[in-house]
Amino acid sequence: MNVKKYNIEIFILTSITFLLFYSSEPIMYSDSVRYVDGDIRNPPLYSYLITVMDFTFGSLNSIIILQTLLIALSIVHFLKTVTACFDLDFLSRIIISLFLLIPSFDFYNHLLTEPLGYAFSLLLVSFVIKLIYEFNRQNLAWITVLVILLLLLRNQFIFLYPVILFLYIGVFVICSSKKKLTMLIVSFLSIFIIHNCIMTFYKHGHESKFKNEILSMSQGPFRFISIDAIYISTIEDVRFFKNKDLQKALTKIFEEMNKQEALFKYYDNRGHFASSFRKIDTYTETLLSDFAMNENTTTQEIRKKISMTLIEKNFSKYIKLIFKKFYDSTWLFVIVPFSILIAALINFFKSKSNFSLTAIFLSIFTLTNHSLVYLFGRVQPRYLIYTDLILLVFIFISFSIFLKKSNIK
Repeated sequence: MNVKKYNIEIFILTSITFLLFYSSEPIMYSDSVRYVDGDIRNPPLYSYLITVMDFTFGSLNSIIILQTLLIALSIVHFLKTVTACFDLDFLSRIIISLFLLIPSFDFYNHLLTEPLGYAFSLLLVSFVIKLIYEFNRQNLAWITVLVILLLLLRNQFIFLYPVILFLYIGVFVICSSKKKLTMLIVSFLSIFIIHNCIMTFYKHGHESKFKNEILSMSQGPFRFISIDAIYISTIEDVRFFKNKDLQKALTKIFEEMNKQEALFKYYDNRGHFASSFRKIDTYTETLLSDFAMNENTTTQEIRKKISMTLIEKNFSKYIKLIFKKFYDSTWLFVIVPFSILIAALINFFKSKSNFSLTAIFLSIFTLTNHSLVYLFGRVQPRYLIYTDLILLVFIFISFSIFLKKSNIK
């Protein structure tokens, strides 16, 4: 065995090993409790994994060790894939490995879904690149499995449905084979059926256990959309609701948010929405939960009604808010992948090259994730690590290829 051939892989695994020796204690957050205790608001994968690892090894440290090792193995596999497909030199491989490895030191021991989400995303992109450059059943099967795992890990990964659909269309355009088209359709249907069946059985099996939580549930897209809707509205908009009790509840909310200057009319600078989000979220949680219980409905239904009504009446303000969330946070990571997408599409229609399809996939991968976060959540870096780091690596690879060709000329 030629050790020098695997020196970067050995470096990655050694770094991770030293990191675990330094600390494998799980860092707990408020969301961590939901995963440890189980919560119907989250997909089941991470909670079940914690339960199995804790039961088997008798310690939560085991889940930290598992997810850290998976990060290391995913980086190794990703590095091996891009090296084979893009013929990277030794220095480029070192830079990529450091770029992917060092940021993970910040979250490897968090008892949250981010470490596994990061590892699975790297593996997914690896097998997507392999599928584009070499279509076979094994690569397609791995993509199917990894997409299902990501969907069962975080609700956020629902954005993978359109991403995989566009990918499979692109792969079919390159291959133009009925047999391969059938395989792609089977893969997509398998993802849809397995994911939805597991989630349906999971929710149905836990309805009695989480009955009270379901009634007071504040998770889901309308939790975030309702906060946006309240943020852009004014107390005068309360008149659009027929239910008098709901009018009173919303009046209290607007009066309090006016006192705290947490509404859109007080927008003054970058970061205003982030602070307002916390204020609106905290104040409305108990108020809307109690109202939902009195109305014998769920908090989600109340938030949905609030969202639809207020956004309909303030649609232009809502669109303006979405652009402000985009501009005030990570606008560069929208402009860059959008530019890559346009250039890659033009090249793909001309040459149908594997490289242009890879660029299309990664740009859509990034844009759909950002779009989902802007529309249905808070803009936080930890929600974007799954796509942005990989896109930056691809940009680095693209420049390396371009410069290498320039030197040859």
